[in-house]
Amino acid sequence: MKFSKSELDIICQYAAPTKAETLAGMKETVPVIKDLLTKAIVENAIRKLEKIPEPECSQFVAATKARFLAERDNSIRQRLAAAKAQEPIMQGHDLSGKERFHPETRHMITLEVQKQCFVGFKGERFRFFLSDEGYRNAKCSEQEGEIRIKSHAAVVAGKLYPDKKPRQQER
Repeated sequence: MKFSKSELDIICQYAAPTKAETLAGMKETVPVIKDLLTKAIVENAIRKLEKIPEPECSQFVAATKARFLAERDNSIRQRLAAAKAQEPIMQGHDLSGKERFHPETRHMITLEVQKQCFVGFKGERFRFFLSDEGYRNAKCSEQEGEIRIKSHAAVVAGKLYPDKKPRQQER
């Protein structure tokens, strides 16, 4: 038996341990439903459920409810949390740290270590607030292949001015 997504939604809302309880819950709402489309969906779902024998129907209702709960639990917040957990931790200077406000600070960079060096181990990520001389040293390390500078921002009196990325040509 094929059920539409809307019918499965209704079945999930009225899911009960037995076929009789599920159908009773659905049938008692039919007279009070004002929207004709919703009423037709509920009535179709009732007719289809009545055709399924009892043990299979109860299992189908339970499985439908379990699937909808699993989909609901896979919310955007959980996916974002999982993505953040996979992302390596940023080390180095804090965004609101005192290094940002030193008068000689002119650059903020985020970098990834490419091979073990004085900065750290391969794969680690760092954020540093640097003077002009420190930035030159970082560029030299990048040319030697020790690090890869992922982003750069100019720093003036603690304010960040990110470099603009070149725009892709429009088609």
